[in-house]
Amino acid sequence: MRCSRLFRFINWLPVERYLDVEGKPITYQSKHLARYLGLEHLFISFNGYWPEHDARLFTCSFKELEAFSILARVPKDNQKTLVVASAGNTGRAFVNICSRLQIPFCLVIPEQNLAAIWSKDSCHSCVRIISISGNGDYFDAISLGKVISQLDGFFPEGGAANVARRDGMGLTVVDAVVTIGEIPDHYFQAVGSGTGGIAAWEANLRFLADGRFGNKQMKLHLSQNFPFTPMTDAWKAGSKEIPSLSEIETKKLISQVSAQVLTNRQPAYSIAGGLYEALVDTDGEMYSVTNEESEKARVLFEQLEGIDISPAAGVATGALIQAVESGKIIGKKESILLNITSGGYKRIRQDYSLHYLKPDLAITPQEIKPDLIAERIEKPLKV
Repeated sequence: MRCSRLFRFINWLPVERYLDVEGKPITYQSKHLARYLGLEHLFISFNGYWPEHDARLFTCSFKELEAFSILARVPKDNQKTLVVASAGNTGRAFVNICSRLQIPFCLVIPEQNLAAIWSKDSCHSCVRIISISGNGDYFDAISLGKVISQLDGFFPEGGAANVARRDGMGLTVVDAVVTIGEIPDHYFQAVGSGTGGIAAWEANLRFLADGRFGNKQMKLHLSQNFPFTPMTDAWKAGSKEIPSLSEIETKKLISQVSAQVLTNRQPAYSIAGGLYEALVDTDGEMYSVTNEESEKARVLFEQLEGIDISPAAGVATGALIQAVESGKIIGKKESILLNITSGGYKRIRQDYSLHYLKPDLAITPQEIKPDLIAERIEKPLKV
């Protein structure tokens, strides 16, 4: 068993078993980007494919960490099919790992995001993919996923309420703190559902209870991709509630962002223990980063650090640049952790020919009704 990698942190995870997996986050101290920004203690949590630095998350995303943790919590003798709705990275992670380990799985994803579902290996028949056709978005995928998960033989992943999901994503902070030797002063990440930010906060709280790595309250710096910035807008307005928008207006905003994985219409912001409370507790900040700022940050990161990063990671890096340029939020001598949540897409294509997966079934948003779904889905998805 490869306990020396991700599952070296098994005592930090609510799991029932080890999984034979290879990837983990890597943490290293930046030299070139740090020098460019004038920062003395900038650390990178890189989650993706970068074999020269022993980064082997083969879906190029930290969503593999949550998939590992969630699947390791499911009993080995489980016969039901797990259902996950995704805008891309999460779905790709579960498809790859469930296929590799032959765990029954159903992914629901908007048709416009299907290009994000790929694998370096062929896909096992235990995996099924359902697309939301037409103008369906992530919200529609979540709605359909809920309906499917209530059918006989299926069960839901649980979203932000699933402790295994949060603890899995929190491993970026766990690995960083163990590597650095102390809790950082600042933490930067782009957010869509907000779960990653909550996970970082909860990991910090556990380190404070542990006591071996200092008593810092790590300040959260979380960002969204303009113009779809519901959590940023709410936070800057001092509100625990997200502003209400019509479906037409929301979809128009979502269509304009480059980081589609950050477009959750029902984030875990206002709930008890949600992102709002995490930001209040850490005296946190939220940022709005344009497509242009994200792209400039991506180019800069690749030039200076030597590896490509995703639009979402570009949003996080863009937020760090904004914070530095403001001259008010972070000190140049303070320790900073930048979570590159996904990267190495160009790099993995150098080593592998990728398989792009097609849906087994397409459903329109108008068809998302329990009586219609049961008839269309149950038989085709038996595994």
